[in-house]
Amino acid sequence: MLKKMIVLAVIGFVAVTAIGGTKLGSYIRSEIRAARERCEENIPPEKEIARLRNEVKLLDKDIMAVVNQLAKERVAVNQLKEQVDDLAAKQEQDKALLTTRAEAIRKAEGQVTFGTRTLSIDEAKAELDAGVKRWTTTQKSLDGMQTTLASRIKVRDSLEKQLETMKTQKTELAAAIDQMEAELAALKLQQMESKYQTDDTRMAKIKEDLRKLKTKVEVEREKLKLMPVVLDPPAPATNGKSVDDIVAPLNAPAKPATKPETKTADKMPLAD
Repeated sequence: MLKKMIVLAVIGFVAVTAIGGTKLGSYIRSEIRAARERCEENIPPEKEIARLRNEVKLLDKDIMAVVNQLAKERVAVNQLKEQVDDLAAKQEQDKALLTTRAEAIRKAEGQVTFGTRTLSIDEAKAELDAGVKRWTTTQKSLDGMQTTLASRIKVRDSLEKQLETMKTQKTELAAAIDQMEAELAALKLQQMESKYQTDDTRMAKIKEDLRKLKTKVEVEREKLKLMPVVLDPPAPATNGKSVDDIVAPLNAPAKPATKPETKTADKMPLAD
């Protein structure tokens, strides 16, 4: 059974891959996109507002994620800053000590005193050289820590701005949704008050049915006006002539008959 499922999955993958770049694949993608757009257009505004309100509530999770990250960054910055400050203070002390020892070596004529110890000039120089090398290495570490601290401070400041922006935009989005909901309620009231209602509520359907019924009544009224013209025979036309006028053609004198004209051929002259 598992082998059959694997085979079917492979066949399906190959089929999808095969038609992916063809005209059929393009047509399928176009139909899917059109169907998705039709579904989005048919979503009622009330449901869309409810969805947007839920999305705004989900912003709280994003805000809390930024809050957690910002809290960690603030702690890290504070700790790193404390370490940098301590190390910088120690470097200043070590630098002052090394500077004092260098000055003591310069002024020494045979031996050098470092605190309670007395050293030869060569031993004092070797110890001073080792101290300067340690100070230089530590200074490089301090410089790196200060660079890291500057970067972490930038990250912290960016998170603070991001948090403030998210809070402000959430408030603005919530207010915009409230405004849209108020506009939708006002539109519904206008639709209810108007005889031309465009929503899909029961009241709108009743108004549309009334308009259709009124049209049917008007059609029947016009048919009633046309029925006499169609069914009743036309009234005889009245004749304004008198009887004498009507029979006048009978008493008119007869016209003399005309003889038909005969055409004689032109006499041709006799030939000599």
